[in-house]
Amino acid sequence: MNKICPTILNIAAGKFQPLDLENQRRFFLVNLDPMYYSYSTEELIEDHYGNHNVESTITHYCNSDAYEFMERTKMIFDKICIYRFLEHVPMDKVLYFIYLVSTITKKGSEIDVIVPNYNKLAVMLLGESVNRLTFEKENILLTTELLNEPSCPHASIWTEQRVKYFWEMEERFKVKEIYPSFNFDGRNIYIRFKAVRL
Repeated sequence: MNKICPTILNIAAGKFQPLDLENQRRFFLVNLDPMYYSYSTEELIEDHYGNHNVESTITHYCNSDAYEFMERTKMIFDKICIYRFLEHVPMDKVLYFIYLVSTITKKGSEIDVIVPNYNKLAVMLLGESVNRLTFEKENILLTTELLNEPSCPHASIWTEQRVKYFWEMEERFKVKEIYPSFNFDGRNIYIRFKAVRL
């Protein structure tokens, strides 16, 4: 099929849409999150992918697990958004996760990632004072971003150096842009980076 509109996968989307979506007049978007109550099946999404009108805009919500979806899908995406999910990927699965992303993209596809910047969190932790009036607020932020809930823990550490090391290690991707102090959802403790599929 001749793709005029971009195909976008938004992993662990929750309530967030891709940040640059307003710049797209037409798109085929799959918001992926196992928390959705109302959703399309993978089979329906793949059918629409294969037959959709490239002049239209389509948004699907899918409640599949990210790993299982990427392992099974036949779809190829022009862009993948991964906002506040990469830190949940266990360190021993990081390279497999990156490999899966490579299997559903093609040369030139863009990967847009937002992940906690552990360099910023380390500076906050080392400079904290329990006597400061803002301690409780800072403690909540640090505890959430370093550990999260036991049912959904943060399982890998990300810094600018680690981003380039792991995403470029197997030469499937090239990191093109890194924003080490990115403000997202009211918190200025994130790295946003963009990588391209080689």
